[in-house]
This record gives sequence, structure tokens and C-alpha cells, in this order.
Amino acid sequence: MELDPSHLMKIEEIVTLLDLSDDCTIAFVRCNEPVLCDAICKEIFERVHSRIHIYKIEMNEESTDLFQILEETTKSDSYNSKLEENKKIAFFVFGLDNAVEKKNVNGNSETLLLLNMMREKFLEIKHPILIWINSASLNLILEEAQDFFSWRTTIFEFDIKREITPSPMFEFGDFNGLDKKGLEGLIEYYSNLIKEFKDSGIKDPYKFAYWNYNLGTIKLFFGYSKEALKYLDTAESISSKLDNKYLKESIYRKLGTTYIYLGDSRKAIEYYEQALKISREIGDRRGEGNHLGNLGITYHYLGDSRKEIEYFEQALKILRETGDRYGEGTHLGNLGITYHYLGEPRKAIEYYEQALKISREIGDRRGEGNHLGNLGNAYSDLGEPRKAIEYFEQALKISREIGDRRGEGADLGSLGKTYNYLGDSRKAIEYYEQALKISRELGDRRGEGNHLGNLGLAYSDLGEPRKAIEFLEQSLAIGKAIEDPRIIRICEQNLKKLEGSDE
Repeated sequence: MELDPSHLMKIEEIVTLLDLSDDCTIAFVRCNEPVLCDAICKEIFERVHSRIHIYKIEMNEESTDLFQILEETTKSDSYNSKLEENKKIAFFVFGLDNAVEKKNVNGNSETLLLLNMMREKFLEIKHPILIWINSASLNLILEEAQDFFSWRTTIFEFDIKREITPSPMFEFGDFNGLDKKGLEGLIEYYSNLIKEFKDSGIKDPYKFAYWNYNLGTIKLFFGYSKEALKYLDTAESISSKLDNKYLKESIYRKLGTTYIYLGDSRKAIEYYEQALKISREIGDRRGEGNHLGNLGITYHYLGDSRKEIEYFEQALKILRETGDRYGEGTHLGNLGITYHYLGEPRKAIEYYEQALKISREIGDRRGEGNHLGNLGNAYSDLGEPRKAIEYFEQALKISREIGDRRGEGADLGSLGKTYNYLGDSRKAIEYYEQALKISRELGDRRGEGNHLGNLGLAYSDLGEPRKAIEFLEQSLAIGKAIEDPRIIRICEQNLKKLEGSDE
């Protein structure tokens, strides 16, 4: 597990606290992923072992009285021998996440009740105490052991950054409700119509543009962005000679979404702005809301969170005013993603659950899969990887049922990340390789870059730096090509850490 600069900065703060504390100092370390916790502990130990002895205290459901455990340790021969070595001593407490599960007859946590009751006794422990917990346990302490919590000096919070991406507004028009087989039938139908018109000469340019637009839309839904672009470009070329603003608005919007999937955010902005301009000219409020939301997504990819939120909130206001339930659900989900990136997974879950409810009510299976996947990401960040896996597997099932190859790739990637956080890097690599294969088939450059980067990190965790560097360099090249600041930052940070390690 490679630590990023934000992790190392907080580790430096922990080391400073350990060095300066000459009495009882209680601090919490909130970390949800076991593999990250292990890496942090190892780094701290390497930095301080020459001057500070760290006692690792293990709690569980059979060992719930933390003060008693610490008191017994300070009376041990081992403790006295360490004092004689003239080293400082610190206690790292693990397992409280398990210990809090033991309930008393009133249904409250026995561990937290004891922490509250014995809080003043902790002053007898003349050394720093770092309590390692996940988010769920921290919330429980805030509810049931507020008095003990008030004694803490600080909370050090560690997270692994995940790639969570918002979804463009992708209305399917007359095709809503069709299953994979029905859509494949339409591909054949429109392909035959286009071929007949080409063979006989174009007699009705509007129909020819409309058929190319529909075929491009279906290809885009299935995730084949390069093929979609071919048909949508044809539709745009023909529509430019027609006086039909509604058709032009629809084509510009789909072209914007296509370029998002192809990793060209600047080009996407050009088309969304053209669509937005037309929607305002013709008084299409619903379309205006959709285009504002899609512009928010492009700024997400460009790393501009302020503009991202601004556009999403404008979009949501309009879509609610116009009663557009589909759009409302999509952008509730996107706002959830934004707050997730800002480090507020619980607030994100509120948005995701609202979005999921709407998707199920209106029968939007694609949206349902997206929101399930995002809920999985949020629960993973809250230290509940098993619950996250349940959501990811539900999302993957839907993606495969509706033939959403792009969604399938994203869900496979999410499962890979979760297993990597659980320390099963080999299983993670299996999922990443499947996801990478799909991204390359679809021409999804951003997805390809993400999966290559994740493969690099997994091989780094396995102690194979040469392979890690190979994948990270490929990912970095794609990140620079599509101007994705998140891919660039993650790759550059990890490549820097791996310098010299492959020798």
C-alpha cells in the first residue's frame, strides 16, 4: 500500500504529538481500510522506533475495558524494562471496532459505557494513547461516549481517494423500456434504413439525420463511443443545413456526452454550450436544466468543484420546477458525488438514496445501477467494505442485464478497488483486468486510464515495482492526453514513490 502526500503529512503530525507528549494524551486515528491502517502503522514505527516504544493493545468483544488493559500493561515487567531503557512509551489501541459490538442488557455498548465511566482514571496513564477506529465506531462514540470523546486532543483522519465519476444526463427518449434484445433489433433496423437511403440516394435529409442520431444514441448507450461519434457527426452535418433547432439541440447534447466518454472535456463543453444556447432561444426549460447539469460534469473532470456545484444546483432547481423526475434523479446523484469528493460520504448517501428511489419509481434501470454503485463507494469510505461489495454486485448485475458495457466496466473496477482495500490484491487485479478490457473495447480513455492506474497500485502493493511503474506510466500518458488532473496527480505521486524501488 503506497501512502500519498496527504497521508505522510498527517503521519508527521502524529509523530510530533508522540514526541511532545509527556503525559496522558488521547487521540483518535480514523481509518476505514485495514490495508491503509497497516501501512500507516508501519510508517510511524519506522520513524520513531529508535526513541519511542509502541505498545499495541488489542481489544475485542471479550476484552472491553480499555483502562483495565492499559493499567495491567503498566504493571508488567516488560513495561518496567522499557522505562529503564529511557525510551518514551506510547499505546496504540486496536480492535475497538469489534469491542463496541458487545452490548449490555440495555442494548448499549459495554466498551463505550466503561470509557465514559473511567475517563478520569485515564489520567493515571502517563503516556499518549492513540485509538484506531473506523467511521462507524467514531459515530457510535459521539452518540454513546460523548464525555470520553471530549477528552481527546485531536482526530487524525485517513482516507484512500477513489475515482467516483458523475453521470451525464442521458435520456433515451422513445427507447425507454426496451431491453437489450429490443435495442439490438433497433440497431439492425436503423442500419438497414441508412443503407437503403445511401444506396438509393438521400431523399429526406431530416429522416437521414434523425436515423443517424438514433443509431448514434443507441451505440452510446451500449458504450461504443467511437461508433456513436461517427453517426452523430453525420447527423450534425446534415442538421446544420436544416432549420430544426430541436433536432440540433438533441444532437449537440449527445455529442457533448460522447466527448465526455472519449475523455475530451473541452470539446464536450463546446457542444453542451451550443445545446444550452438553443434551449434558451426556444424556451426549452427542461433542456436548459439538462445542459447545465452536463456542464457541471465536464467541470468535475477538469477539477473545478466550485463550477461543478454551481451548475448542478442550477440544473436541479430547473428540473424540479419542470417536473423532470429523470433529470432530478440524475443530478441528485451527481450532487452526491460532489459531496463525496469533498469528504462528506454521509451527506452523499442522502443524495444517492433520493436518486435511487426516483430511478426505481420511474423504471430507470441504468440510473438505478449508477446510484447503487455510488452507494457502494460511500459505504466503502465509511469502513463497511462488505456492504459496499453488496451494492457493487447489484450494480454489476443490472449493467449486464441491460447491456451497459460502460457501467459493467465501472462496477468491475469498483469491486477491484474494494478487494484491494481488503488486502486481496490478486482478486483485485482480476477485476481490474476485466474492466480494462472493456474500456479498451469501448474506446473509453478515462476508464482505461483509471484501470491502468489501479493495476499499477495493486502491483505496487504486491511488491512488484516494475509492473507497477509500467501500468502507472501508461495511465499517466492517458491522463495528460485527456487533461484529467486526478489521474495525473495520482500517477505522478505514486511514480515518485516508486523511483529506485525497481532496481
